[in-house]
Amino acid sequence: MDLIVDASLDDTNRDLKAIHDEFNNAQSNADQNSGIWGQADLASAMNQFANDWYVHRDAINSRLGKLSDRVDKACSTWSDADKQLAGSLQTDDGSAGA
Repeated sequence: MDLIVDASLDDTNRDLKAIHDEFNNAQSNADQNSGIWGQADLASAMNQFANDWYVHRDAINSRLGKLSDRVDKACSTWSDADKQLAGSLQTDDGSAGA
């Protein structure tokens, strides 16, 4: 029986970290981008949205952080298990067993 694992867990881990980073920087990004909106009422609306959404953003970001930590641990555990499995396939003469 073959055990096949693709890189989707690593991809998920990378994506979660990127999303978590975006949520961490959302308010500062909104502040930095305030000048691009041009029209004052549009700039005000975007600023209000960013400021009003902080409670939900913080809650989501907290959960994203916990999920990212768990996926990170799963990736690490899988890597360790893979190394142990590969090591257990070595024969006494150092070659890979079949």
